[in-house]
Amino acid sequence: IFVKLPPEDSAPGMCGKLHKSMYGTRDAASNWEDCYMDFAKGIGFESGMASPCVFKHRTRRLWLTVHGDDFTLLGSDVDLDWFESKIKEEFEVKIRGRLGPGGKEEDQSIRILNRIIEWNREGVWYEADQRHAEIIVKELDLEGNRVKSEVPGEKVTINEEDEEELPPGEVKKYQALVARANYLAQDRSDIQYAVKELCRKMSCPTRGSWKALVKLGKYLKSHSRYSYLYQYQDLPKELTIWTDTDYAGCKISRKSTSGGVVMWGKHIIKSWSSTQSVIALSSGEAEYYGMVKGGSVGLGIQSVLKDFEIEVKLTLKSDASAAIAIASRRGLGKVRHIEVCQLWLQEKVRSEAIKVVKVGTAENVADAMTKYVGSEILKKHLRETNQLLLEGRHRLAPATEC
Repeated sequence: IFVKLPPEDSAPGMCGKLHKSMYGTRDAASNWEDCYMDFAKGIGFESGMASPCVFKHRTRRLWLTVHGDDFTLLGSDVDLDWFESKIKEEFEVKIRGRLGPGGKEEDQSIRILNRIIEWNREGVWYEADQRHAEIIVKELDLEGNRVKSEVPGEKVTINEEDEEELPPGEVKKYQALVARANYLAQDRSDIQYAVKELCRKMSCPTRGSWKALVKLGKYLKSHSRYSYLYQYQDLPKELTIWTDTDYAGCKISRKSTSGGVVMWGKHIIKSWSSTQSVIALSSGEAEYYGMVKGGSVGLGIQSVLKDFEIEVKLTLKSDASAAIAIASRRGLGKVRHIEVCQLWLQEKVRSEAIKVVKVGTAENVADAMTKYVGSEILKKHLRETNQLLLEGRHRLAPATEC
């Protein structure tokens, strides 16, 4: 790779040839991955099969995950001391601390990738980066506004005024705030559907989509801080994947929305809300596509858990009898227009790799992920996934900067 020389080293007609990776170049990330892989394997770690960013040390019972240049480990004090000495021999590092239930050298709270992790008698708390909610509220000029909302969005009737496109200046602001909300939604299942709908308007936002963004801002004003509580529990033997679908919910494209929640015992592991890529011709077909999505997510998490030497079974729960019937039989049947690539779930159900269970609509945890719901349904979803609304800011939360 050749680069333009800085002014103090420049010469007419000359450029520089890189002998090492420069931050921001395409090969930098690849070379860094090779570097830490060689280091980890050189001190006895094995890379995971499902995720190469997960490592285990069999003799020392150490578990390591890598995100960029952030290393997070699980192990005993003796083994953590050993790893700390090894990594300091190879790299210049900053040790942020150790998280534990309490002790002389352990912190009960720590910040990882700007998420707050706290460990106390109740269990482990996981909290999203609150700053994104605060910045959205501030940029929408809602700080002094007393109007709040108990839901992140609501279904409204679109009129001619709402279809008017935003001027260029407001388009840029809309895109910036929705992108921030989309990042926050990774850790906030309560806003995933509302944010997903806002993201669909990113290329051409309208007055109506701006109103929907303000509605989300009013909700975040009074719900800026939610935390997942991972209570102590016996090691569960299965993953439960709840799926639901809103058939033809989009009145413009007639596409359906798939929603899902993965629970490991009392612990929520993952949630999603996504627009289906194809137009389903029936509610049963749409629900089946939602089950296919849930099955694929469950298999992925099951594979990652195997890298941690944890074996679990998969249970897929849906409130759609027609979709369960499609998943439980062989072949297309009467729904001959379904792509063959969607039928792999049938084989998994038949081989009992995935167990399918019918549940009632009222008890489906994923219901809040497919459409705008009332405050009571949303609160029920939050209760069943152990998400708690907290006041103020955590002492480790970074300062808000717009």
